[in-house]
Formats: sequence, structure tokens, C-alpha cells
Amino acid sequence: MHLSEEEKQQISKEIEALESKSSAELVAVITKQASSYKFEQIAIVIFITAFISLFALLWEVSSIKLFQIQTIIFFIFYFLFEKYNKTLLSLLPKSYRYKKASEYANQQFLNLGLQTTKTKQAIMFFVSTDEKYVEIITDSAIKEKIEDKYWQQIVDEFINDVKKKELKKGYLKAIKSCNKILIKEFPIQKDDENELSNEVIEL
Repeated sequence: MHLSEEEKQQISKEIEALESKSSAELVAVITKQASSYKFEQIAIVIFITAFISLFALLWEVSSIKLFQIQTIIFFIFYFLFEKYNKTLLSLLPKSYRYKKASEYANQQFLNLGLQTTKTKQAIMFFVSTDEKYVEIITDSAIKEKIEDKYWQQIVDEFINDVKKKELKKGYLKAIKSCNKILIKEFPIQKDDENELSNEVIEL
């Protein structure tokens, strides 16, 4: 799932339209996957190999034969998960996937310098498509006037759109949903400076 250049432009224009009326700084960030899950991949493959090995022992195979079976099983499943990464993700608990994605999202908020604006009014709309994860992260000035729980309904609807592979629709709806409150709480100022790019950031 990805955004075309036309879709990115539509999202950027929606951000620009909101920022023409509000001093808040919106940033749209998208990534395919929040983690490589290499450790998890190896751990699951080892578990599968050990599980199948128990059945092999029932046939009283030799040590050399057992080692050969284990090696073949290990590499088959390792490369299977390497090629079909979504299969690996489906084996991981949703809470774990969400935790990894959230850690990545918060790290990217810092990496992109969104906490360095003069007004402290940055808002990041983060999406990880493989994890079907959405998070809205706000800087201190936004948090002072708008509680984090406000964003949860927007996030929940956004996740549904991501699951339906309607990424552009999800972004546009999310941005439009917060128009009213941002314009009210953070109206545009005469000396307003656009410190952050309105372009969609793909990681």
C-alpha cells in the first residue's frame, strides 16, 4: 500500500489549507513497516524448528539425520518469512506490533525535529501500513489545550481506512476532523512562520 504523487499532493494541499487558518504545524508521515522484526523472525523459526524436531524424535532418527532436518526446516521457514513478511506479522500479537510501531513513531517525531518549532505546535499523523497502525503525536503547546484522548476517535477511524487500503481517504478525513478545534485553539497569527514542510514524508 502506498500513495501516488497525486494523492500526496492532495494531502499536502489539505495541510496547507488548514495551516492557512491555524498556526498549528501538521506533518504527514508514512512508513511500510515500523521494524524489521529480525529477532522475532529468528525466535519464531527456532520455535517451529524445535517443535517439528520433537516429532522427528518419535521416529528415532539418528543425530545426523535430525540435524539435517532441523537445518532444512530452519532455512525453509526463515526464507518463507523473509519473503512473506506479513505472515510473520500475523503471528505476532497486535499489542506487540502496536508497541513497536509506537516506539518507532515517537522516535521519528524526534528524528524529524518536530519538537524544535518555536511555537511547539507540531502534530504528526503517523501511519505504518503493514502493522495497520496509526498514531497522532502532538508537541507540548497542543497537549496543553487538546488532550490526547481527543485524537483517539480520529485514530480509530483512520485505522479502519488503512485496513480498507484507503490511505489517502484516511489522511484527508483525519486532517479535516481536527480543522475546527485547531482553528479555534490555535488561530493563525500575523507573524506566523511555516517551520515544517507540508509534503508527505515517506520513511
